[in-house]
Amino acid sequence: MKRPRLVTLFAVLALFLASSYVMAGLLLYTGKISLDEFIRQMPQLADMKDTVFHTALVFTLMFGLLYLLAGAGLLQMKNWGRALTRGLAIFGLLSALVNLIQAFASKDAASFLVAAIAAGLYYWAFYYLGQPPIRAAFGVPPRTGPAPPPPSVPGSDSSA
Repeated sequence: MKRPRLVTLFAVLALFLASSYVMAGLLLYTGKISLDEFIRQMPQLADMKDTVFHTALVFTLMFGLLYLLAGAGLLQMKNWGRALTRGLAIFGLLSALVNLIQAFASKDAASFLVAAIAAGLYYWAFYYLGQPPIRAAFGVPPRTGPAPPPPSVPGSDSSA
């Protein structure tokens, strides 16, 4: 089956996110991005500056690699790529929820709008990639379960 256009779009978006994460990781590693402002906002982390730096670097590069794998999997129509993308969409939804709460608390309308759009895109990706026709396009057999019981006719008693 030919790859659906929206799957291609999600693959391109995943590859864009992968390149963004990898670039951010490289800029963080080379010192072009600093966590000093973040540390200033949370003074209790000042004595753990190196730990925070290394943790941020690992997570940034890890998500970059995961999005790279998801994009490649979607382009190749691999079911693991679809499943990985759905899993990353859940993380994206959680992140967007946190951003929505922060923007609402600080009364920042622009950030709230961006977070709401991001949440909508993540939800759309999660929902779309779980639809039966899309699952079938990735070679996933339809879900099978026990057959539903036959409907009972009111007023009839089968024990007589």
